[in-house]
Amino acid sequence: MSWRIVSASACSAALLAAGCGGGTERLPVLTALRLQRLADAHDCRGLIRASVAAVNRHEIPAGLQEPLLTETNRCRLPSAFRP
Repeated sequence: MSWRIVSASACSAALLAAGCGGGTERLPVLTALRLQRLADAHDCRGLIRASVAAVNRHEIPAGLQEPLLTETNRCRLPSAFRP
């Protein structure tokens, strides 16, 4: 299994959890579904662009912005630099 698949899967799980709630802040359902679709398709570039656009449109609550962008940017890193 390649690192991109693993990273996209981890991001998918994070997006699903954030979209479904459980905490006080959550992603809007349509935003979560859009980002989930890109993560499932292993579209790293599209996922990063869509995540940044969603933050800029104020669709992502402040408390979720940094974790979301951190996870979406992780797909860019070579495996040697990932934790």
